[in-house]
Amino acid sequence: MTAGGAQQPKIVAIAGGKGGVGKSLVAANVGIFLATLGKRVVLVDCSFGAPNLHIFAGVPRPTRSLSEALAANGPALTDLAMPTHVPGVKLIAGFHDPPWIAEPGPAFVRMISEQLRQLPADWVVVDLGPGLASPTLELFLEADISLLISVPDPTSIELMHRFVRAAFLKSLERRGLGHLGISRGEQEGGSPSPMDIWLGAVEDRAPELDELRDAILSFAPHLVINSARSKSDMELGRAVASVARRRLGVPIRYLGHLEYDEAVWASTRRRRPLLIEHPETRIAKCFERVARGLLAVRPPVLDGDVLPSDSHYELLEVPPTASFEDIRRANRRIRDIYGAESIAVSGLYDPASLEAVHRRLDLAYTSLMDAAKRKEYDLELFPDGVPMPVSPPIPPSPDAPPARPPGKGDDPATIVIRPPMPDVTATTEFSGPLLRQIREAVGVELREIAEKSKIGMAYLHALEGEVFAKLPAAVYVRGFLAEYARALGLDVERVKQTYLRRYRAVRPSPDDEEDPRDRPGKS
Repeated sequence: MTAGGAQQPKIVAIAGGKGGVGKSLVAANVGIFLATLGKRVVLVDCSFGAPNLHIFAGVPRPTRSLSEALAANGPALTDLAMPTHVPGVKLIAGFHDPPWIAEPGPAFVRMISEQLRQLPADWVVVDLGPGLASPTLELFLEADISLLISVPDPTSIELMHRFVRAAFLKSLERRGLGHLGISRGEQEGGSPSPMDIWLGAVEDRAPELDELRDAILSFAPHLVINSARSKSDMELGRAVASVARRRLGVPIRYLGHLEYDEAVWASTRRRRPLLIEHPETRIAKCFERVARGLLAVRPPVLDGDVLPSDSHYELLEVPPTASFEDIRRANRRIRDIYGAESIAVSGLYDPASLEAVHRRLDLAYTSLMDAAKRKEYDLELFPDGVPMPVSPPIPPSPDAPPARPPGKGDDPATIVIRPPMPDVTATTEFSGPLLRQIREAVGVELREIAEKSKIGMAYLHALEGEVFAKLPAAVYVRGFLAEYARALGLDVERVKQTYLRRYRAVRPSPDDEEDPRDRPGKS
């Protein structure tokens, strides 16, 4: 509560490590959109020594400045909040700040942190400067929601990763755990990651493991990718979040991307807020999605695992019920994320470490694409049966839009349980019903095979049901079986050989020239 008994505002701090990535642009326009929803918003320019939030907020020459609060008997931040041309939005600018403000002392930073909570607002959006200065890190950690801004460029992503490491080390200092972050030799990126610190503490059997665990799980910054031009740029945020979880041990939450738009340049030249000057643009819609994402943010979960799972499914980011086609698609995506030229891994891996990741991904992919190996792996990983995906209930947020009513597809009772995988050996006789059982066991829909192979659904149903009268000549059935077997990761020649024997026993044809590979004993 504030001094008057009102609810304290929710504070969003926006940083990124690198300058010029759009932090001020995001701060101004996210604040403006929140105001259009009826929220009282205060924008605060804490880019000490390099303020420009006033330009993006549409106040070219503000009359009050943040540094006034430092003077003896100076005004409180509340008195420095100026109205803007947008109803519901006020601005605390830094336009008149002297050069020495670039290095504010701890007392000034502490005063700002305390008074931000006393501002008469629903939301306070704090625009932080580039770099790893202690005041920037302190204010970033003081926020209720910490937001990272980056662009699809290796320098920006690398500096963002560096910022994440530095911010976590600062959070350990604030908890009295700074000694756990002392670097052990040379570190990729210049400092240890939360995961490096955790593994070192476990190895040393540090008595502060519980406190360190809470520090890691409660450190959950959010991410927005700005200036996205291509599909790969738009997918970069999820890739960065995935890599950060596995390499840094940080659960970064991706809020969305902002498309590159010339309207940004045009509105900045006119010193007008983008959402006011060009509300019809695509980037304006992107800002709406990001702002609504902020409204839906909830506190981090503190009862999870510090280390990510090392299972084949988790590495490829697929559920245990994934089909072979799902696994193929996931493998291609993961290969792109961990590629040598991938932007997402900038500053995280040396060549030897990245090669080790590739070897581990190879093992996961080859194991899951082999039906027999996958069955054996599933039995070891899930002795009580393969779990079905069930989404946990999410508590409602008072600021979030109302959720849709649950549909039939959301009811766990409507989920079909995957049948057990039958034994498949080198001598297995493949019948239609057996092929169907294998397909259902690995979670492949018949329509998936039809779409991939271009075989009609009627023929596939006849193939599994052994309705031989509805199947074409053996030469065509042989091709159908080859495509079907490949889709399930089965021995193509064995499937063709054994199934066609059953087919020919029912539909012998003098015109059917048997492929030598389909004869018993040949494979």
